[in-house]
This record gives sequence, C-alpha cells and structure tokens, in this order.
Amino acid sequence: MNVSNSRREEPPKRGRAPREPKEPREKAKHPILRALGRTLATLICLGIMVCSLAAVAAVYYAVQATANDGNLLDLDNIELSQSSTVVATDPDTGAQVEYATLRSSNSHRVWADLEQIPTNLQYAFICTEDKDFYNEPGVNFKRTIGAMVNEYLLPIYSSKQGASTLEQQLIKNLTSDKSASGVEGALRKLREIYRALCLSRAYSKETILEAYLNTISFTGTIQGVQTAANEYFNKDVSQLTLWECATIASITKNPTNYNPYTNPENLIHRRNFIMYNMWQQGIISEEDYRNGAAQPLVLAEEDTNKKTSSVTSYFTDALFTEVVHDIMDKEGVDESTAQSMLYTGGYTIEATVNPKMQTAMENLMLNEGDAYFPAGWHEEEVTSISDDDVQVLNADGTPKTRTGDDGTVYYYRNVRTQAAMVTLDYDGNVLAMVGGLGEKTKSLSLNRAYSVTRQTGSTIKPIGAYALGVEYGLVNWSTMLNNSPLYQKQDMVIRDEDYCRKNGLMGLSDSQLKAYPNAWRSWPRNYGGNYGDGSDLPLWNGLARSLNTIAIRVGDLVGASNIFNFVYNTLQLTTLDPANDVGLAQMVMGSQTHGVTPTALAAAFQIFYDGEYTTPHLYTRVLDRDGNIYLENNATSYQALTPQTAYIMNRLLKNVLYSNVGTASGRYPNSNGMESFGKTGTASDEKDLWFVGGTPYYVTAVWWGYDAPYDMTNTLGKNQAKTRTCVMAWKAYMEQVQANLPYKAFPTSDGVVERAYCTQSGLLAGANCPSRATGYYRADDLPDTCNYSHSSGVAAAQSADTAPVVGQDTTGLDTD
Repeated sequence: MNVSNSRREEPPKRGRAPREPKEPREKAKHPILRALGRTLATLICLGIMVCSLAAVAAVYYAVQATANDGNLLDLDNIELSQSSTVVATDPDTGAQVEYATLRSSNSHRVWADLEQIPTNLQYAFICTEDKDFYNEPGVNFKRTIGAMVNEYLLPIYSSKQGASTLEQQLIKNLTSDKSASGVEGALRKLREIYRALCLSRAYSKETILEAYLNTISFTGTIQGVQTAANEYFNKDVSQLTLWECATIASITKNPTNYNPYTNPENLIHRRNFIMYNMWQQGIISEEDYRNGAAQPLVLAEEDTNKKTSSVTSYFTDALFTEVVHDIMDKEGVDESTAQSMLYTGGYTIEATVNPKMQTAMENLMLNEGDAYFPAGWHEEEVTSISDDDVQVLNADGTPKTRTGDDGTVYYYRNVRTQAAMVTLDYDGNVLAMVGGLGEKTKSLSLNRAYSVTRQTGSTIKPIGAYALGVEYGLVNWSTMLNNSPLYQKQDMVIRDEDYCRKNGLMGLSDSQLKAYPNAWRSWPRNYGGNYGDGSDLPLWNGLARSLNTIAIRVGDLVGASNIFNFVYNTLQLTTLDPANDVGLAQMVMGSQTHGVTPTALAAAFQIFYDGEYTTPHLYTRVLDRDGNIYLENNATSYQALTPQTAYIMNRLLKNVLYSNVGTASGRYPNSNGMESFGKTGTASDEKDLWFVGGTPYYVTAVWWGYDAPYDMTNTLGKNQAKTRTCVMAWKAYMEQVQANLPYKAFPTSDGVVERAYCTQSGLLAGANCPSRATGYYRADDLPDTCNYSHSSGVAAAQSADTAPVVGQDTTGLDTD
C-alpha cells in the first residue's frame, strides 16, 4: 500500500488569492451635513470643557474669596454683637427705665431668642421673602438662574427679580459685601451663593432664622426685631400682635419708602399685602387677615425719658468713658478693644442718672437768649479751623490770618464763654451732668463737666484750709484773725513778678533779688486788689466774704503740705500736681497748675453733709446679656471729716448765702424752706468763675469761663464777669428740681453746740461783753470765756458780725 499518497495534500487551485475581510461601511452622508455635525460635536465638547473649567474656577474663586471670613458667619457667636443699654431709675415710680443705648455709628441691636419671637412674625418674613425657606439648601437655583438670565442675557421680566433666600439676606446683613451690578455684582452673587450653601450645611434653619431676624435693618440705626418692637410699639417682641408683626416685616423691604413716621400709607399697604400672603399660604385664617388689615397704624408715643436721638447726652458720654476704662482694667485690653466690647457686648448698665434732673439741667444749659450765661465773644488764634468754628473774616470775605516767623499760618476764630454743671447726691451718685452751653450736636464731644480741669479759685478754701483748721482744733467759728497780708513787702518773701519782668530781674535768685526792695510785694491781696484794713475779724466772716487774707492765715496754721495731702488723697483731687501745687497760693488761693474738674470738686463738697466722702460714679452695676454681674463700680466711701467738723463747716458755708456780707448773699434757692450752703470761687483775672452749692438733697458745681483761659472782664466788663452768674443758674436749677421734694434738713451732730461769743474778742461771751453773736463749736473744744474790759469798738464789732438777710440790694457784692 502506498501510504505516502494517502497523506499527501491536494495541490492548490489556480486563481486569485482571497482578500482580507473589511468592516461594514455606513451609507454615505451629504458633505455639508457631515461638517455641521462635526462642528456641533466639537462645540458641545468645548462647551462641556469650558463649563467644567468655569465651574472649577468659580468654586476655586469662591473658596479663595471667602477664605478670610473667619468668624464673620459664626452664628454661634453672632449673638454677642448687640448694643449695650443704659437704664436709670424713674424718680416717680422707682422702676428701671431705658435711658440710652451705647452703639456704634451703624447699628442698634438687642438680641431676641427665636422662642421669644412670635410665629406670626417669623412667617411674616418667610411667606414674603422666602416661602421655600424650610425646603431649600440655602439657595433657590430656579429663581437664581431666572434672575441671572433676566439681568445679564435676556430681559424676560419687566423688572429686576429678587432671588435671595433668607440665608443670602443674612449674609448681606453680616458682611459688607453688597456690590450689586456688572461683573462685580456677578462675582458678589457667586460669593453669596457659596456662603449660603456653606451656611445651610453648618446650621439648622432655626439658627439661621434667629440670626436673620436679629440682624435685619429698619429705619435709622435700628437693627433686629426686638429693637424694632421697642422702638415702634414700646413692647417686647414677644407681645406683638399679628398686624404689628406684619408692620415690622414691611419696613425692611425699603426703610425709607415704608418709614412708619414719614410714609404711613405706604406702610399700611405693604403690611396688608404681607398678611394676605400669610393667609394665602395657610399661616393665618381669612378672618385673621381681614381683622388685621382693618387695624389703624398706631405707634408708641415718644418716651421723654428715653434718649432716642443718635447724639448722646453729656452724662451718657461720661458714662461711656467710665465703663470703657473699667473694662480696660478688668480685661487688660486697650481702649479701642474696650470700646468695641461695650458697643457690641449687649451689656445693661445701671446708671445713676436722674432723667428728670438731667433734662432740667439740659434745658437750662441750652441758655436760650443767653438767659443765664452771657456770651462774651473774643478772637482766638489757632493753627487750624474746624467745621464747628466761627472763623474771623476780613472785610473782603477772606479768612483773617497771620504767618509766624517759622512759616506757620495762624487763623482766627470767634469764641464765646462756656459753662458746665454737675449734680451729685451725698452717696457719690452723679445725677445730672452738662458739659457745655447750647444744643449738643455730637456724641462724645468735649465734656467740660467731666474731663476738663480748671483752677478752683476760692472754692478750695473750705475743703482744705478751713475744714482742717476746725478739724485739727486750730481755729473755731469766732477765732479772730487779722485782715492783712501774711507777708509784707519789707519781708521780701513774695516776688512782684510784674516789676521783675519789666525790669529784667526774672533770672535773679531770691538772694540776689534782696538788693531790689521794689521787687517784692505784700501777699496776699483780697479780691479787687485791696490788702485788708488790718482789723481783726472772726473766722466765719472771713470765710463768708472769701477774704484771702483770712484764709491764708488759716492755711498757714494748717500747713500747705497737710492741705495738699488731704485734698489729693482723701478727697481724690488727683489732677492736682504733687510737684508744683504744694503751696499756700495753690492750696488756699486756688492757683493750681491744672486744677480739677467740676465733677471732682462737687464730690469734694459732699463732706459738708455728714463728713463722709464717696468717690463720684455714674453707674452702680454692669450686667452681661445673661443678667450676670460683669462690673460693679469701684467707688469707696469713708469718713473724711468728723461729723462735728462737717456740721460746723456746713453752718459756716451757710453764711455765704444767708449772711448780708456773704459773696452770694440772698441768692439761696426757695425750696420749701430747706437750707443750703455754698462757696464762690474766682481764678486770677476772672479766667474761671465757680459756685459749688449744697442742699439737703444735692451738691452741685457750676463753672463759667472760656475753653482757653481768658480774662472775662475784657469781653463782659467787671460788673458782668461775676460769680453771681453761676450762683443764679444754680439757684434756678435747684428751685426746679426740688420743687416737689419733701422738706429735709441737714444732719446735725451731737458733738456740736451753739454758744454766744463776744464779737470783739471771739471768745465765749462773758457777763460784761456788750456785743454778742451766736456761733457753732465742738463741745469738747470750746473757746475760753471772755473777761476783757470792753470800753470801745462796740459799733465796729457789730458791723463785722451779721444778721440774716432781709431784702437788701446785693448786686454790689461778690468780694471773692
């Protein structure tokens, strides 16, 4: 068998080799359609890529643009940003009433928890501003896209469309990111959307709604529904009715157009529209809607005790300063930080102000028609002019100027006399304060009652020399003192500076100046330039007449350093200069380096009530927003004088007003028979005029002069520039504020007795003394009994004493 043939392959067939199979081919299309298809596909791909890149860029931009938001949208802490409230005690009811608010220039806010806010008020906003609030993620994309198409692509609506959710509106309230047009408007919207989405993820709807309702703006600087409820309806927000809720929700749409005071008709239409929305959305019934729409717009009457003006009172200014300093001390922060804390901390400050007294003082110090304080005008040279200045002009209308040797340009302004007044009670509470004349036009303006120091003149005499003289037992009511200078010219103790200046002797030492007898002068002089008549006068008479010659002798007995230590440390007149004010001229005559403030001086005179001194203060407590005590005033109280000395001094100072030789003779207030005491004071050349007066209820200091010390007799004349101006303002004020107060007497002291004394010797009257008067003495330090032989001088002695005032002309007095 031929095996090989059976396995042999068949020979190949002749012909063409088989082709490789090809993919199936589509039916050919028209070339133009093919090109359009390819172009469309390319554009779609590019569009997807561009949109993706734009989305990435937008997210990146939004993240970067909001990276520094920090605590801006921290709703857990936003509650801290609210105004602080000043409350005072209503003198009629004893209730705490709101007196003022401490707020920065752009807001007044009081926080209310969501539980306090009525449901009707919540839905008044939701139904009108964002009806899908509880169902959307912080952004309504449908409305947003429609608004953007209308704004930037195709005006499909007849007006701008609002698309902001409550989250987005809250973001506007909390940020200054409010640009609204063009490219920047689109970018702002992008930032807002991103923030709203983040806010919605981070917080519950309730937290967002609470923050929104507490940050929305109303008319003026009012923010938040709690403040609005109090402002417009004098209610807590929790007490609002349906129509009141709708009214408040209406204002925020356009605070100017819907201002309840200026556009009430517009507001009513808006209010009713909001209630209609609430009815249509099932929040209220048709009956509620119709009843609410029928209500007239009734706003709260203005509270005269509540300072709604954006310009704060002088009292509030001083209170703000005091609390800021106490916060600085407590927290160890700088002034700017403390101010911010007070503006935004939501504190309640329990102030000492008596609203009625403050209003009365403010009205008096308006000084309409120069009723109390004459306007003495003079030109003052300054290096710059402010908007408030009355600039001096040349005849051609150009500013009057002068150019100094160094090239400095000096301008001139017309300035007038100014004044300040402050009242305390005898517990150190500041009850009223006004730091300038005329209408107050700025907050935190110059407060002459609280922060400006002036030389005291003779008002320092009783709180220093006389009080300590009696306290130390060195003098008494009738101690006889010589009405003559303590130092005579021939003693060569006190320089005559005018003579030395004119003769070029200012640079000489005291020992060198001994060669010039005329370079010295007698000292002191009394008011008006006299040196006294050399007679012996009882102490009370010298004090009533404010004779420098008598006061200096008392001060010399006490010692200038003892007086300084007492007024500086005990009476807390800490603006006195320890280096330059320890001298008789400063401590008795009142010619200090800087002087003291009216508030500090009034506080010093507290000691003539019962001897006790209390640091003057403007608040009692500061509470945080939770009602916890944050600050208590750091006032201290202590016995500065014995009650015996205080009562004797009280009687001595009564003579200033009730004696016919007193510097304020007959000018005591007529207040239901209540007594008063006081002391006038004049600084050198009538640059500062004072009166400090006390009644059984209050002690008040009045200052009158120029802001830059200037001789008032140059503009008003010697008969006008008198302390009687200060006295009469005090008298008018006291008669008003004490008109309805029950009678009250000054406290007496068991250790003080009344005794007759001999008007010639000053000793207790003996059997042979022909002229007697009554004085007040410490029972344990009585003078000896007079046993002199009296042969003459009775008439002179009687003229040196006094009887109570009986209808006499006192216009020629003021011997201060």
